[in-house]
Amino acid sequence: MNKYLTKETKTIGSVRKAIEVIEELAKSENGLGVTEISNKLNYGVSATYHLLNTLKQCNIIEQDKKTKKYRIGFALFRICGMAKRHNALASLAQPYLDELREMVGETTNLIVLDGTEVIYIAQSESTKLLKLFTQLGAKVPFYCTGGGKAILAFQPKKIQDMVISNTNFIKYTANTISDAEQLMKELETVKEKGYAIDNEEREEGVTCIAAPVFDCYGEAIASISVSGPTYRLKEKDFSTIIRNVTDVAKRLSENLGYVEN
Repeated sequence: MNKYLTKETKTIGSVRKAIEVIEELAKSENGLGVTEISNKLNYGVSATYHLLNTLKQCNIIEQDKKTKKYRIGFALFRICGMAKRHNALASLAQPYLDELREMVGETTNLIVLDGTEVIYIAQSESTKLLKLFTQLGAKVPFYCTGGGKAILAFQPKKIQDMVISNTNFIKYTANTISDAEQLMKELETVKEKGYAIDNEEREEGVTCIAAPVFDCYGEAIASISVSGPTYRLKEKDFSTIIRNVTDVAKRLSENLGYVEN
């Protein structure tokens, strides 16, 4: 919750280059030499060598003593393992997403807020031929998603103000929220009802219903959503879908230690 977009973002060129080096090595099956990496990335050989040497000392990469080629090191695997443990929320939520999908017959998602965007970190796809899903890891603007509104509605006012002040409102459909005042009113409604609806706000013909997920400290850390073709959701009992979404989100929250006041 502490990552927000700014109009001017300063970056460190050497860090960016180091990441590009790591990505090149990750794509290579047999490793790469200094000159190969230098040519691929259009970096000077000397600068590339210094980057490689630094990454090597940190055990992010390692060098074959015979071929002198570099490859991904064990430290990076250790970091990946730590990241997977931090993503335990996705693993914990998966059975709940599967259960909800069975209830409503549509794709379900677990979403977290990242600045002015939401990230899809877990999903249970609908088995229907016509189904809606967003690729895991994808980022979309929060204000035109049910999941994003469901999370921000339960954040402290200062967080809401910070996120909204950095939001660049783009009107994707006729129903897209287009300004801060309209969004604040929407968030008040979401908090009062306990769930949010994306009424074809990101894409025409697509509707989403979402509810917040709370942790043991009472913070809204994620949301669970159901998304599907508008016509199909309208054919079903909308109130039942809302009740299913909020119930599953509540049970996941309780599993995380949340106690409702």
